Amino acid sequence: MNTSATVAGLVDLGLTSYEARAYVALAGRRDATPAEVARLASIPRQRAYDVLATLAERGLVQQVPGQAVRYRAQPPDHVTELLLAVRRRELDRLAQASTDVAGQLRSLFQRGQDHGHPFDYVEVLRDREHAVERVQQLWADARHEVLTFVHPPYLGASTPSTDAVPTGIVQRSIYETSILDDPVMTERVRTWAALGEQIRLTTELPLKLTIVDGRSVAFNMPDSAEGDGSVTTLVVQHEALAATLKIAFESLWSTARTLDDVAAARTY
Repeated sequence: MNTSATVAGLVDLGLTSYEARAYVALAGRRDATPAEVARLASIPRQRAYDVLATLAERGLVQQVPGQAVRYRAQPPDHVTELLLAVRRRELDRLAQASTDVAGQLRSLFQRGQDHGHPFDYVEVLRDREHAVERVQQLWADARHEVLTFVHPPYLGASTPSTDAVPTGIVQRSIYETSILDDPVMTERVRTWAALGEQIRLTTELPLKLTIVDGRSVAFNMPDSAEGDGSVTTLVVQHEALAATLKIAFESLWSTARTLDDVAAARTY
């Protein structure tokens, strides 16, 4: 057995070096006195008593009844499970602490974003993959509402999952009716609808558009000069712009047709 690696593993699980070496020394014997453990583990004899007492308090070793003080190691599976349980509790505590800290810093951060360069609130993205990832991040950060114009090509289209529409977020999307010409996309749209997305369709949309929480806006602008289907995506953090574009969204939403209406009309 690679004793050094085993000791290192126990240290990773939360033991000190002396505690790990003492436990490994005990694990290889039925039981031992503190003096024997000190010799086998190469730790100072005067420290062996304290180390073994600490291990006993944590339930990793037990004192053997008798006149002489002797200790016996608990089974390794039991020991590692105890150490993992402590680690899990610590991770849970850290996770809660990080959530609390993020919440405390969020408003400070947002205020800081409002006092920078005049155009710091505008992001210009020319790489398609980067643009898709950035818009997906906007969706992930949504707290109340997501409004979208879903205009082809469908760069970020994927098979929806059961957690695709988070609880408490109103998600409304307007698609072009031509999406129903593609059986795969039709099935995906129906799945989105079943998961809670409110969907309507219209004959034609001017561009891709996403409005998140009345503040964040992302939209695509075709690069006519390129002539190869290239687009530039703008992400803008601006409440007034978001409010203006929401008026356009609501106007089109009021005249767009439901998925069932369009599907029914196509059957005739």
